[in-house]
Amino acid sequence: MISTPTPESLTQILLVEDDIPLAELVCTYLTQEGYRTIHIDNAEDALARRDTDNFDLIICDVMLPGLDGFSIYPQLAASYPCPIIFLTALDNHTDQIRGLNLGACDYLLKPVVPPLLLARIKATLRKQHNPLSRGQLKIHDLSLDPNLQQVRLGDEVLSFTTKEFSLLWIFALHAGKVLSREFLFEQLVGREYDGLDRAIDLKISRLRKRLDELYVPGLAITTIHGKGYLFNYLPIQGRV
Repeated sequence: MISTPTPESLTQILLVEDDIPLAELVCTYLTQEGYRTIHIDNAEDALARRDTDNFDLIICDVMLPGLDGFSIYPQLAASYPCPIIFLTALDNHTDQIRGLNLGACDYLLKPVVPPLLLARIKATLRKQHNPLSRGQLKIHDLSLDPNLQQVRLGDEVLSFTTKEFSLLWIFALHAGKVLSREFLFEQLVGREYDGLDRAIDLKISRLRKRLDELYVPGLAITTIHGKGYLFNYLPIQGRV
C-alpha cells in the first residue's frame, strides 16, 4: 500500500490498482498537485477499510486480481459515499458503457496520462461540490461564504471542517425545508442514492454534534421521522 501523508484538510483519493509502478506514478503526481492519495492493490482490502467516510473520490481499476472492479462496484459504492472513476485497459465501448451504467462518474482508459487524469478528477469533484460555486448566503446574522469555506455568526467566525461546511451549505440553501436522505446524498456525494448507504446519516450526526458544541441558540437540524431532516436558524429575539 502506498500512502502520501499530507494535511487532512486536502482532498483525499483512494486508488485501487494492482499495477504498482502505475500506482506509484499516479500517487506521486497527485501528491505534487496537492491531493492526499492512499493506494490499495486489491478489491478485498478496499472493502475491508473502516475509514470509508474519509475519502472524496475513488479511482478503481477494472482488471483487479480476485474480484474485478465491475463486480465490487455495488459494495464499493455502498461503503464509500463518494464518486468513483474506473481506470482500465479495456477499450471497447461495451465495457465503458457497462462501467458508466453501473454508476461510475467517469471511465478513463490506460495508458494513463497524468494531466488528463487530474482534469477528470477536478471535473468530477466540481460536479460533486457544484453548490459551493454560488455566492455568499446569509440567514439572519449567520453567513456562509463558499469561496472562503467560512461561516460567520455576526462578527464571530465559526470553525467547520470542509466536509461539515459542504453539508451545512446544502442545508442552508434549503433552510426551512425538509430534505430527504436521498436528496442530501445525491447533492453531497454526486451520485444516485442506492437505498442502502447510511453514510449521510453519520455525516449529519457529526454536523449536529459540531452545532451542539458551538451552542448557537435557534440553530439546529431536526429529524422529521419518515421524511428526512429540517435545518433552520431562528435566532433569539434581539440578536439581529
